[in-house]
Amino acid sequence: MRTATVEKVHAAAITLFARRGFAATTMRDIAREAGISTGLIYRHYASKDDLFSALADQATAGLRRVAERFAGEGSPAELLGAFAHEFLDGIDRVRGYAGFVLIMNQALVSRLASAPVEALVEQHLALVDATVALIRRGQRAGEFRAGPAAELATCWFAAVSGLATMRAALGDRFVAPHPATLTGILTRSTK
Repeated sequence: MRTATVEKVHAAAITLFARRGFAATTMRDIAREAGISTGLIYRHYASKDDLFSALADQATAGLRRVAERFAGEGSPAELLGAFAHEFLDGIDRVRGYAGFVLIMNQALVSRLASAPVEALVEQHLALVDATVALIRRGQRAGEFRAGPAAELATCWFAAVSGLATMRAALGDRFVAPHPATLTGILTRSTK
């Protein structure tokens, strides 16, 4: 029962934070959206900041896993392709996934003074570094296009963030690109 309630609360918070913003959302709003009592939400989280911290911790762990995968063994193009497939599947099929990406991007930009947000920023920077290293490995292997790896990584992250924004904005009208379209930003043309 506890896990189901926490998942409802997280989904409701993500929806409202993405739609209204953190400051304009109350715990009462989140409880109403989740279909639970306000008292029950406070059994799990002492404050809205605590709830947001839990979401930031979840995002930090996810970024860490991606950075570790990018630093792992294997073809850089295949590692990137697997991530693209999972990411696109998530924003296309998982309710709240795009909103989650948006609110975590907002947290990165806001640089709120909290340990969870600072950890999120640190892990995001580690992911950027892992992505730059992956691009360089892919370039040496002849799998990725030539060019400054940091510049290419910037384009990659802009595309990923942009897709989450488009999904949130368009809703059911969103058309997810094929993973090869997304990875085409980095991969060498085979034509």
